[in-house]
Amino acid sequence: MTETPSNAAGKSGAETASHPLGHLIGRRVPGGTFKLADYENWLAHDALYSVPDAAPHPVMAFIAAQRGMGCSVDELFELLEADIADGPLLASTTIDIERELQTNRTYAVTGEVTGLVRKSGAALGEFDLATCTFAMSDDQDQPVGTVTNVYAIRRPA
Repeated sequence: MTETPSNAAGKSGAETASHPLGHLIGRRVPGGTFKLADYENWLAHDALYSVPDAAPHPVMAFIAAQRGMGCSVDELFELLEADIADGPLLASTTIDIERELQTNRTYAVTGEVTGLVRKSGAALGEFDLATCTFAMSDDQDQPVGTVTNVYAIRRPA
């Protein structure tokens, strides 16, 4: 199940919209492209202890989103008005694959901030759960899949 502002961390869209950083909702990640070479596919299968196959391992959709988002992880957190030096965490990832990725094919990656929920906890203190959704499409502009990442970002109280 892909997390959206209406179900991310169990909060409603209205609660997300009233967040002090609500202006981040809908903010686009620069976007870019991703292409998986044959040797990278082989290395991924080897690293993941899966049987080498011409079809990429499903976790490569996560890698596609990371490499194709058009910015560094540091720049992504700047976009979320956070400092990577504060130690944001990847809280969850949901990978929805509509069509199998293929090697040596270029995919477009787009992304946006789709949810933001303020929380408080013993370990992190005041923090946000920021949801970013990355969509992948092929060179025919057909959807291939989505990757939804939820980041836990410490915020000053």
